[in-house]
Amino acid sequence: MEKESAILCVPPELLERLKSLADRLWADKNPAAVHLNAVLEEFEPDLKTLSHIVKEYEADYAARLAFNEREHVQKESRLKEEAEDFSRRLSEVEKEHAEGLKRIAELKASLSAREAALADLKSKTVEDGSELNSKYVDKMQELYDRVNRKELEMLTRWEEKNKGLDAKVQSLESDFGAKVKQFKLREKALEEDFNARKIELIKTFDRIRADLEAREKALSEREAKKTVNGKPVFTEDI
Repeated sequence: MEKESAILCVPPELLERLKSLADRLWADKNPAAVHLNAVLEEFEPDLKTLSHIVKEYEADYAARLAFNEREHVQKESRLKEEAEDFSRRLSEVEKEHAEGLKRIAELKASLSAREAALADLKSKTVEDGSELNSKYVDKMQELYDRVNRKELEMLTRWEEKNKGLDAKVQSLESDFGAKVKQFKLREKALEEDFNARKIELIKTFDRIRADLEAREKALSEREAKKTVNGKPVFTEDI
């Protein structure tokens, strides 16, 4: 890989004088001419005149300038569009701001009117409240008196009803006691009658049983008389 050498800017007179010197040395058949020509040929591609370098820089600068001008035009156009858009939006915002201020003023006026109406309503409410409280107290007192009267009437009727119920209960208890006493007496009489009938039935049963036993005994004796030593004895029954 070849090593890059620095580009030097040399005066054109120096380059011409070196070439003239090389020609004279060559004409004089001086061996140094060969060496000088070799050096000039070796470094000639790297040797540039000031005008040549200036032209290259001017061309490069012109290209860069054209590129920058195009970019500048594009940026300027874009900035103009953004500025126009910003102006439009600013105008809209200012318009909305003006409308907002107008709306705020209207709302303030409406709020002031509502506050005034509310103050009047509060004042009227206080007056109406006082009147209503007075009416409420009167109504409650009237209702309380009415309820008390009704309670007293109900209590009186209840006491009278309780008195009647107490008298009725006492009468029923007295009747019940008398009937219980009658039932006990009747029960005792029925029990005595039952016992007497029972005794009479037992006596009748004993009498019937004794009679049956006597008849059975008589019948057995008669049967025994009819049979003597295993032979029947015929007798005439009168």
